Amino acid sequence: MSEPITIDRAGCIVLPVSVRRQLNLLPGSRLMLKVVAQRIELTPQAPPDPALLTTENHRTVLRASGKPFDAAAAVRSERQAQARRGHGK
Repeated sequence: MSEPITIDRAGCIVLPVSVRRQLNLLPGSRLMLKVVAQRIELTPQAPPDPALLTTENHRTVLRASGKPFDAAAAVRSERQAQARRGHGK
């Protein structure tokens, strides 16, 4: 895929929606930028940070953060995001 994009005055670029969908990039997704042979390479960083993971009963789980978390809201949000991307039909 090759598509022209523009850098604005603040130095920001917008990734085309087709690229964001293909790579499952959501608001807040982090990318690693690297200059390679006069090219810019953007690589999605793998969430979550492996330091936040632990193994319990042979399953990988997130370590407790002590912060409240609404799992039902998170599931609804993910389902809505998938529906917008055209998944889960």
